[in-house]
Amino acid sequence: MSDQRVYLDDIYASEECQGSVFRAVVMMAHEARFLNNQAGQGYIQLNKKPTTIAMYKFKEGKLTMSEKTSNDVTDEAVAAAEESTASAAPDAAAADAAFGV
Repeated sequence: MSDQRVYLDDIYASEECQGSVFRAVVMMAHEARFLNNQAGQGYIQLNKKPTTIAMYKFKEGKLTMSEKTSNDVTDEAVAAAEESTASAAPDAAAADAAFGV
């Protein structure tokens, strides 16, 4: 068997991607994109293609996928948005009056 392939058995055995082929592809694609960006900026020198390196890292269990569990919007941001819409209401009424609406 070729060592330059990721087989379904590798994906199903991976705890990181939870047996999902989609998650495995996304994990490898993100890593390959990161490696390609680093090489393009001159930080690293690649001796193989970024996708090949990403597949090796996946098979070795070195890739992880973090999921956001909570919304990034904080209570302070919600309060600020509500405050800005409340202060914009008089401006909207003045604009409507100016245009005769």
